[in-house]
Amino acid sequence: EIMSMRVCVFLCILVISPVWGESTIDKQRITDWRLSSSANVKGDGAAVSSSGYDASSWYGVTVPCTIMACLIQAGVYSNLFQDAKLESVDSTQFNASWWYRAQFSSPQGFDLSNSVTIQFTGLNYRANVWVNGELIGAESQIMGAFRYFNFEISRRMNKTANGINVIAVEVFRPYDRVFDHDQDTDLAITFVDWAPNPPDYNMGLWREVNMIVAGALTLNTPLVATKLSSSMQADLTVSVNVTNNQNTTIHGAVSGSIYTPDNKPLARFSQDVAVGPHQTVTVRFTSSAFSQLHISKPALWWPWQMGDPTLHTLDLQLFGSPQAKYQLSHSWNTSFGIRQMTSELDSRGNTLFSVNHNPILIRGAGWSPDLFLRPNMTKLKAEIAYVRDMNLNAIRLEGKMDPDELFDECDRLGILTMPGWCCCDAWQHWSAWGPEQMLVSGASMLDQANRLRIHASVLMFFISSDELPPQNVEQNYLTQLARAEWPNPTVSAASLRTSKITGSTGVKMSGPYSWVSPNYWLDPKAISNQLGGAYGFLTEGGPGENPLTLESFEATVSPANLWPVNSVWNYHCGAPEGNFGTLNRFTPPLYARYGNATSASGYLQRAQAATYEGHRAMFEAYSRNKYTSTGVIQWMLNSAWPSMLWHLYSYD
Repeated sequence: EIMSMRVCVFLCILVISPVWGESTIDKQRITDWRLSSSANVKGDGAAVSSSGYDASSWYGVTVPCTIMACLIQAGVYSNLFQDAKLESVDSTQFNASWWYRAQFSSPQGFDLSNSVTIQFTGLNYRANVWVNGELIGAESQIMGAFRYFNFEISRRMNKTANGINVIAVEVFRPYDRVFDHDQDTDLAITFVDWAPNPPDYNMGLWREVNMIVAGALTLNTPLVATKLSSSMQADLTVSVNVTNNQNTTIHGAVSGSIYTPDNKPLARFSQDVAVGPHQTVTVRFTSSAFSQLHISKPALWWPWQMGDPTLHTLDLQLFGSPQAKYQLSHSWNTSFGIRQMTSELDSRGNTLFSVNHNPILIRGAGWSPDLFLRPNMTKLKAEIAYVRDMNLNAIRLEGKMDPDELFDECDRLGILTMPGWCCCDAWQHWSAWGPEQMLVSGASMLDQANRLRIHASVLMFFISSDELPPQNVEQNYLTQLARAEWPNPTVSAASLRTSKITGSTGVKMSGPYSWVSPNYWLDPKAISNQLGGAYGFLTEGGPGENPLTLESFEATVSPANLWPVNSVWNYHCGAPEGNFGTLNRFTPPLYARYGNATSASGYLQRAQAATYEGHRAMFEAYSRNKYTSTGVIQWMLNSAWPSMLWHLYSYD
């Protein structure tokens, strides 16, 4: 019965804020929402998306937020990370659908020569989308947590100056569980065995919703690809997608400029374009056709340990309308780096990455967003700064395609990023995939590749994690990457596999994921035994458990549960269903090495010594063996919530 219920979340008032790092004719974020369960809502989508609908009694929240994040904002839940309080949330309420409803004014001076696009950058998982009483996107088509959905709504807008418009979005949870759920096939977001599952399965509008007002033609997802000669001469190729939102062919032009970090013009270029009705074309500027894009010894973008992460600016303007070829229709401004990422298999068959023809030993760790995917720019900036403070140069994002701000910050600080798809959940339940999953996975790959390709920090992409995809799945991903003109290396799995399409991955996923003696990392038998010791490229592994500091622990666990080690301690390890849901592997060697503890303080002090000793040994061993070792990704960098394992610093 609950399964058939509908839950509605409504966006009542449109609050707009500037979009960071990008400019258009007019781009606004829709941020102010109202939220309610459909169990408490009367009327269908046509009624809900009408201007007279009363949603004043619902929760007021700020998007982006998953349903759980919205409810926490609204004060429905609090202190969920205390003890095992998260288990008190009734997850069955999220088996119903939810709605988001927005009320916003028509732009001043708006007419049908304008395009007005509502853009969803992260919607989990299925949705019905309504505007002014009309269904414009059905759940049978609108699905996928990592896809971008753009709805051109100009002909559905209230034509009155400052007229009121309403958008309502009904969202449905994904079925994407990890343990004993091999038939789940919704390609969504999970935390695998890192943490307990969020009760709402991260359903909702987890990334930004934008309203874009432009002319008849619009720009999207530019790319500046670099090819460097051995003498550091740069040949640039600038590409950008141009979409015609009208019913007639439009002739226009794209004009571009590149500026140095001190705002001096480096290159200018332009090209005419003709776009058919409701079509998208790629406009491309190559150095062979535009000699100004051949640049002699430019300031390059480097990872921070190799040089300055120099960022240039790309400014694009798009002209064209049904009335005038050279009427400004849209503009785009973004930073980018002049750099070239490459990879090769060395003489031992290990993947070795290079930046600007210079090999680099990757020293990184695995990234985790907040358990409820709550954005926090202050915390994000501090965490990326920690990466540099710890003398690391990379982060791996397994199935967590975080918002642009993370990649922007890594661009700025010279931190390499290694995004890719997730292990163990629906993303690897290939035996249960059908046409829907092939469509969603391919569309997700294309949208994310188009989004990420401009970022200087993106080193490569893992198209799978623990397992090698079937050939048709792998080829689908590679096809979409080619469509996006992906400029960086790809690796078909994060484990040692051999693809019939792309050959050996040249990386290993041999662990360990739990405590090992520090001398493990320098054991000469590691190579012959295929262990996780300091050789090759380890995509994930490390000493495992890293109990909280006493201060963080006392902020997370109530006095009654502080000692002895108990189920609350274990609840703050990995997912209870996984292999790392207790401290049972960690405590015996801890006591054998440092002596028994008689209090939480004594235990955690011993744990700090053990984890420091273990992590130091791993990183020093990989650095000592450069380039017999080509990379190490500590599992992990941070935690989704206050955790006793897999992080280099506490959640708080």
